[in-house]
Amino acid sequence: MGKKSMGTMKLVELIGFILAVVGFFCPMTKGKMFGTNGGSGLNMIKNLFNNNGNTFQEVMALLILVFAVAGLVIILVKDVKLYSLVCAIGGVVCGVLFYLKSIGVFDSGIAKGAIKAVNKVGGAIAKPGIGIYLLCIGFIVALVGALLRKD
Repeated sequence: MGKKSMGTMKLVELIGFILAVVGFFCPMTKGKMFGTNGGSGLNMIKNLFNNNGNTFQEVMALLILVFAVAGLVIILVKDVKLYSLVCAIGGVVCGVLFYLKSIGVFDSGIAKGAIKAVNKVGGAIAKPGIGIYLLCIGFIVALVGALLRKD
């Protein structure tokens, strides 16, 4: 029995999940909220367990990591297309929600005006960094690979 080679779309999917994991360890936010270097996903998970910061974003960061690592493990170990598709869709949804929260879409009324004013004055609000972009791109590439994969 020869070893079965990895198909092109499966490889694209694998690269997408790897990009998502790398993006998690890059600064996901930039601004004074998480220091000058920005906050990686690990910093956000640490804040979640220390009860500091914005809980919604930290939970999304934790789910992003879970979906990215689960997608890698599923492709390398189990290789079930439906499971990897669920991981890719879940990662895209969590990444988009994280991004929308980081730019203040869910803030409304007075809070939104106050956030904009503080942001203009001192840049105290965290803005999206390179990590969140890598996450979204990685999960979208994984989603395309999962959808176009023929198993």
